[in-house]
Amino acid sequence: MHLCPIIVFPSIKYFSNELLHELMENIKQLYVLQALIECHFTTKSFDLWMSKVSHDIFALVISFLGND
Repeated sequence: MHLCPIIVFPSIKYFSNELLHELMENIKQLYVLQALIECHFTTKSFDLWMSKVSHDIFALVISFLGND
């Protein structure tokens, strides 16, 4: 990373507070809201992985089904 002084990476604080939030908002506007408008049915499922040593993981999957 130190070989090219032209490339500057953003700080983790700026990345998590600004860039990531803006990216999520753009994705929501482009894809999620359009899918909700055309949605007729939804299916939901979830998984929960628990471990004594590691982090617990909760995964939620929601599928939006249109009239295709």
